[in-house]
Amino acid sequence: MVKLLVLALLLGATGCRTRRYLEITSSPPGAEVRLDDEAVGRTPLKVPFEHYGTRRITYYLAGYRSYSRRVRLKPPWHARFPIDIVTEVLLPLGLTDRRAVHQDLVQGAEVMSLPSLRSVIERADVLRQSGPEGPRDLPEVAPAVVPSEAEPAPEEPAPHDPVPPEPAPRTS
Repeated sequence: MVKLLVLALLLGATGCRTRRYLEITSSPPGAEVRLDDEAVGRTPLKVPFEHYGTRRITYYLAGYRSYSRRVRLKPPWHARFPIDIVTEVLLPLGLTDRRAVHQDLVQGAEVMSLPSLRSVIERADVLRQSGPEGPRDLPEVAPAVVPSEAEPAPEEPAPHDPVPPEPAPRTS
């Protein structure tokens, strides 16, 4: 009998876990929302989440500028170690944590400003020259000049071949 009572209490306590929701709204409503680069729906919406930390929210709506921002979700006092062991495992209280995020969208046709091709190539050159450790204390890189057809590139001397030449075939 006691075993059944303990089993019933354990099964009943499993449904009392902490619920976490991120309520995302926008003005005007109806914007498509991506949470950490995953489409989750249109505003207003309520998205469950498991872990606290920094999340990226991106809004898209026709006729409005797209907007992306990082939101830091800090855990409340009852979700911090070691208190969370008591409130979520040993004595599940069934707490609910709701976080609201609102964004006013601005009218405009621009989606994003794209960097120029030259700046992307310059950054790629810096990264290529820096090696696997990354760019550390590298001087500012001037754009490389590509020689035109009027100015031929200087020829490099041919490297010496360490392999001796093969003897000529004998004719008898």
